[in-house]
Amino acid sequence: MKKRDFYKYAFGRGPALEKLDGVFDELGTFIERIAELGSNATKFGSPESIEVPEKQVEGIKNEVNAMKQLWDHIAVCQEAFENNMATSWPNIDPFTMEEGVKKLLSALKNMKVDKRADAYDGLMKEIKKWLVFLPLIGELRNDSMRDRHWDMIRKLVDSEFAVDESLLLRNIYDMNLA
Repeated sequence: MKKRDFYKYAFGRGPALEKLDGVFDELGTFIERIAELGSNATKFGSPESIEVPEKQVEGIKNEVNAMKQLWDHIAVCQEAFENNMATSWPNIDPFTMEEGVKKLLSALKNMKVDKRADAYDGLMKEIKKWLVFLPLIGELRNDSMRDRHWDMIRKLVDSEFAVDESLLLRNIYDMNLA
């Protein structure tokens, strides 16, 4: 099951949730079959013979639910990142944004999900990227930044931009300064 697409970060939330729902449909078939076999096993005095398949199905249910929770958290994180990206330069508060990202990281670490899953790893990499990027923004917002410093950055990234309300955090993020 670990090779299924819903474990991959690049697969995306919508398709992943559809695939996870499909696993629940598959499980429904197995549950019905186990109930059928359980009835027969009880008739023949061996009800314990279906305990292993029941535990396996329960384990799969728990894993699918954990992956759904992870994809829901990924959606929350991506929405927070997108909101940050749309913030104009005068309104950027990198320290508050960083605290928000740290809370998202803490919630991710506390999830009962396979930490080796690509979806988990992909989100972890994105969060870590933000935790490197936001302190840099804090430095750029420092009062000691002068026009000559901004000129050096413009030259470094080979881009002309104005440091005003039209400058969005997305513009700086896309410069790959980190």
